[in-house]
This record gives sequence, C-alpha cells and structure tokens, in this order.
Amino acid sequence: MTALSKLIAQEVALSAVLAAGAVIGIPKLTDPNASANYPLAIGVFLAMAATFVAYELFVRKSS
Repeated sequence: MTALSKLIAQEVALSAVLAAGAVIGIPKLTDPNASANYPLAIGVFLAMAATFVAYELFVRKSS
C-alpha cells in the first residue's frame, strides 16, 4: 500500500467516525430518545470522504 493510499484510507475512516459522531452521537447525548438519522449520516460521510480524497489528490498534483 502506497503512502497516498494509506493516507486516503485513514481519511475515509476519519470521515466515518466524524459523521457518526456528529449526526448520530451528539443528538443521542442531548436526548437519549432521539431518532438516529442514518441517511443523513451516510450523506455526511460521503461528502466528507469525497472532500478529503479530492483535497489530497489536488495537493499531490499541485506540488
């Protein structure tokens, strides 16, 4: 695994953790009976992962 692919895999994993925490975890902390919005969490995860990957690819090409 190259350094770039390892970095991208780590950023995708970070996106999953951040999306789950922000969309599912924080509302559950404030109200334990709150429903989890899984489609929103998936959308946030995909957007964050795509942004991180695009940033890394853009930075690699520029330098």
